[in-house]
Amino acid sequence: MKPNREKVAYVFDGSLEGFYTAVFMAFRDKTEPSRFLAANAGQQIPLLEQLRHAPADPALAARVDLGVAKRSGAKNACMLKLAFRSGQEDVLLLIWRYLCRLFDCPDGSFCRNMLDPDVWDVLQAARRVKREVHRFHGFVRFRKTADGFWFALIDPDNDIVDLLIPHFRGRYAARPWVIYDARRNRGIWYDGKKSHDVVLENKAFSLSDGTLPPAAVADDEEHYCRLWQHYYHSVSIAQRPNQRQMKAAMPRRYWKYLPEKQSGHRQ
Repeated sequence: MKPNREKVAYVFDGSLEGFYTAVFMAFRDKTEPSRFLAANAGQQIPLLEQLRHAPADPALAARVDLGVAKRSGAKNACMLKLAFRSGQEDVLLLIWRYLCRLFDCPDGSFCRNMLDPDVWDVLQAARRVKREVHRFHGFVRFRKTADGFWFALIDPDNDIVDLLIPHFRGRYAARPWVIYDARRNRGIWYDGKKSHDVVLENKAFSLSDGTLPPAAVADDEEHYCRLWQHYYHSVSIAQRPNQRQMKAAMPRRYWKYLPEKQSGHRQ
């Protein structure tokens, strides 16, 4: 980017379409984004900074996405979409810098240089998202409610709740379930046929440990929680504890909503 470009903070709706719309506007208007602010993330909008709102435009966003795919391939376009979901604070500016470099490269070879810091940083952000999705395939714990559906509370570092749909729809295709991201206050409800975005206005659960009020829990739910705890203790070897290996496979930040780590079993 040229140093004489005007500095502007872009405000968008938090979606990928909104972000790509802001990217398109920045290229079109020859401005240099000082930051990208997601309006739905509760970010504080600075008073003294020049702002430009970027309402999501599917057509403009599609042009950016298509441009990435043409320059670097569909696989790389998917990698950028994964990186966008990263909870890393500066990831949007990293992606912006990556796109500037990519579109300035006539043959698209820029993205194939893994030694380039701009390539490496974005690639690592995408890898962390993908790794966390894989972890949550094993870390989601459903609780049966009195209404007959299954509810799971998660608190991931990255915005991955949508990416969990294929795995759990395949495993629990015939039963309704909800996976809810407590940090971002949004979730996915699967009704047995289709998945839907859901936001719970009146939360009947505790964010500290994910517990539901007794009236909302199925009669046999406590039995299943005790089974989880029994399984956890039966597979552990008290004489050969390995806290370092356990925390590497199951990081402590994910313990909050795991029934096997509840009821005084935190280590």
